[in-house]
Amino acid sequence: MRILTSFIGFVLAIAVTIVIFAPDRLPVGYGFEPVPVELVVQNSIAGDLVQKITGNSSKNLVLKNVSTSPINNLMVTLKDGKQNIKHQYIAPVLPAASEITLGWVKQWSIESGDELEVTASSYYKVIWAL
Repeated sequence: MRILTSFIGFVLAIAVTIVIFAPDRLPVGYGFEPVPVELVVQNSIAGDLVQKITGNSSKNLVLKNVSTSPINNLMVTLKDGKQNIKHQYIAPVLPAASEITLGWVKQWSIESGDELEVTASSYYKVIWAL
């Protein structure tokens, strides 16, 4: 029994050390807070022109890191209504107060009924209906 208690204490100490000193090593989707990003859906005049000519979506999705620290292992996934992955964006690090623009700029087709899922290390995922 004493060996088991010691082993559990050892594993717990390692887990606490990782959470404190290396949060970027935590698995994606595990954390106490949602990913600290803000989403703004933009339509532009150029995008509207592209939509009229090509028929493709003209929306841009702007994700901004609203925290004062970088976000590690950021993954942005655009899914359709049936939960099939349409597009994905991965960034090893999103610096504090920086933003990324996804959408027609990166040839993403964003339709009504789509869903945007954002995950990162040491945070739980955030999902938006578009």
